[in-house]
Amino acid sequence: MFGLGLKSNKFLGVDIGNSSIKIVELSKKGDSRVLENYGEVDTSLTQGRPFKSVKEDTLVLSDQNIARAIFSICAEMKTQTKEVNFSIPDFSTFFTTFQMPTMNSEEIAEAVKYEVRPYIPLPLPEITLDWIITSGQIGKTPIEVLVVAIPNDIISQYQHIVEISNLKLKSLEPEAFSLARTVARSGERAVISLIDIGARSTTCSIISAGFLKMSHSFNIGSNEFTERLAKSLSIDHSKAEEIKRAYGLSINDNQQINGQKKVRDILIPSVDMIIEEAKKAFRNFYQEKGKEVEKVIITGGSSLMPGLKEYLSVEFKKDVSILNPFNSVSYPAVLREVLEKKGSSYGVSVGLALKGLE
Repeated sequence: MFGLGLKSNKFLGVDIGNSSIKIVELSKKGDSRVLENYGEVDTSLTQGRPFKSVKEDTLVLSDQNIARAIFSICAEMKTQTKEVNFSIPDFSTFFTTFQMPTMNSEEIAEAVKYEVRPYIPLPLPEITLDWIITSGQIGKTPIEVLVVAIPNDIISQYQHIVEISNLKLKSLEPEAFSLARTVARSGERAVISLIDIGARSTTCSIISAGFLKMSHSFNIGSNEFTERLAKSLSIDHSKAEEIKRAYGLSINDNQQINGQKKVRDILIPSVDMIIEEAKKAFRNFYQEKGKEVEKVIITGGSSLMPGLKEYLSVEFKKDVSILNPFNSVSYPAVLREVLEKKGSSYGVSVGLALKGLE
């Protein structure tokens, strides 16, 4: 999406998150995709605070600071290509899906502009539209179209970051598309909900037969988990983050901090808000498509929080697993243990690099 038409046998995927920047370099060898290198930087080390949004769609840190961090990671990785795909946070984009009668490509382009207007809170000249056909055939059958709109100023900002990072941009795409690609490449064809728990927002996407069908973002993320712990236990943010990662929702944790409630009891209300939003998405999908979500895959840094997978499995009454995007690429066996631990947080950057090799 939003592509510039470059091709390469090696490619970079760059994910600028709220708490870190992650980069993956993949190469293409026959039908295989091979991990060349990966790296990340904690954004709090860049300027003492994480990347976050002022107006829900802009980065606090300057483009120069972001570019400096990216340049530093690439130098450490000794990357062998400058060609790159960047992700745009889902909360900076607008998604909608609608049905269209049989029409040709030119007619679709005009129809999309007309149909999308009620769903986009910005004038059409201020956004860039792209879309994919999720079912049907152009010119032969009625079609279903998934449309994404990104404000032009967001696109310009990311293009500027790429330029001063001394990289060559192929495309920008929402995080949900990058994550869906890693699932599709695994060959999974069930109806799946992919729940990406980010630092300050969560995105619930539904994938059917390898195609992204819908995506819904809401303002509940892992930062809220940490803030709830810090407030309830009267501790600072860094200590709360440490406790969250150590105990999470583990049912075997009898630990009380400062004589206060158990960590699990403090975190559950925030996790339950994510569950309720996801269930709404499941119901909407069933009402529109007549299909039940069969499996749930969780991703993002908090997906590894102790006890979270098990708790979600009970609440959703479905099989829940943690995304490991590196399962779709080849890498040295010596990296298996570390990638199984860290893999989930690299889903977006792996998906971006995979796109570059398509």
